[in-house]
Amino acid sequence: MEQLKKGYNYLDKNSYFFGEIPNDRAVKIADYKFFWDATDELSPFGCEEAYIAFCEISEWLDENPKTPIIECFIWILESWDLDLEDFNDDIIESENILKIIQDMDFYEELMSLDYTIIATGFGQLILQGKIDEDVKNIIQLSILRQMNSHVLDAFLANNEQFKYERYLYLQKLLEILEDA
Repeated sequence: MEQLKKGYNYLDKNSYFFGEIPNDRAVKIADYKFFWDATDELSPFGCEEAYIAFCEISEWLDENPKTPIIECFIWILESWDLDLEDFNDDIIESENILKIIQDMDFYEELMSLDYTIIATGFGQLILQGKIDEDVKNIIQLSILRQMNSHVLDAFLANNEQFKYERYLYLQKLLEILEDA
C-alpha cells in the first residue's frame, strides 16, 4: 500500500498545506502519503470538517499565540455541549458508541467531532511541529473511537477494504501522535 509507506516527504512535491507552510518536524514525523492526502476521505484531512478545523486552528494560533492549545479544544468540545471532563475513556466504550449510532445523528455527533479533534491536533503538528501533551489524550480518544468496529461499520458499511485501510491509517496516526 503506497499510502502507508514510511519515508514520504510532503515538501518534495508541495510548498504549502491548505495555504500554510508545514513545519519541517511535522514533515519528518508524519512521513506517510496518506497523512497529507486531502483527497482521501479516509485520511485525517480528507473531508470538509477536517479542512475547516485546519483553517480554524491556523487562525486560532495566529490570534492566540500565547494561549495554551487546550483552550481551543475546550472551545471545540463546548460547541458540542461537552465539557473537557466528559471527553474521557467512556467515549470509546462500545455500548456508548452504539447508543450514539442508534439514538442520535451518528455523523454529526460522532464523526464530525472526531474529525475536528483529529484535524485540530494534527493541524498543530503541521503548523508548529508539535502537539501539546495536554491535548494528546483527547486526540487519542477520538482516534480510538474511530477504530471501533461499530464506527467503522456505520461509516463504511460493507466495504471491508476501506474499513481495513481506515484502521491502518488510524494506527499510523497513533504512532505519529506518540512521536509528536
